[in-house]
Amino acid sequence: MTTASTGLRARRRQELLAAIRTAALKELRRTGAAGLSLRAVARDVGIAVSALYRYFPSRDELLTDLIVAAFDAHADAVEAGGAHDDVAEALRGLWHAYRAWAVAHPAEFGLAYGTPVPGYVAPPEHTVRAGTRIGQCALALLARAYAEGRLDPDTLHRRATRLSPGTAEQLETWSDRHGQPIPTEVLAVWLDLFVHLHGLVSMEVFGLLRPITPNATPYAAEVIDTELAALITTRRS
Repeated sequence: MTTASTGLRARRRQELLAAIRTAALKELRRTGAAGLSLRAVARDVGIAVSALYRYFPSRDELLTDLIVAAFDAHADAVEAGGAHDDVAEALRGLWHAYRAWAVAHPAEFGLAYGTPVPGYVAPPEHTVRAGTRIGQCALALLARAYAEGRLDPDTLHRRATRLSPGTAEQLETWSDRHGQPIPTEVLAVWLDLFVHLHGLVSMEVFGLLRPITPNATPYAAEVIDTELAALITTRRS
């Protein structure tokens, strides 16, 4: 087989794989993850389901592929949002990008972070790398803010006084395992911020804010800015 024919075969394979993923996302948005059907995806692409099996032998493998793609797309948007020279603006951009991507891609966000799909267990060897990118990015920025003296010392002191021995031990164990030599109260603040703002975004994406704030954009911006204003100083301390 010539190099040209090998390249053509590889290009056609990538094109078909992209078409399958596009059709799977369409089906995901229509039926939800639990209703995802390989037969329906194959029909939308215009191929036999047996041909689809050569790319994804089972529904679970297709779900895993979609989850990894969602994690990576979300992380790409978040990393781009956090690309600022000033660490305060970087954190603000990160969280606004986190929310904006989720609101624009509710089906993918729901697949990655929402209700578990019955009968499906995400294989960690495929999903952990992509699924932890955002947390690592946020933590790196918070560590940078700490190194630059930009974290509010009163906030850190208050968090340290409320830190239970059990939580402190868990955070220290996590820090040792991941090679993050950061004070425990900084890790606690990072986790608090992540939990609060992810919770806000989840409530908006899953419609739980709609009865109170049909347009949650102003409220979400207020929450993000309030959280960061309490944590980040405007100048080096």
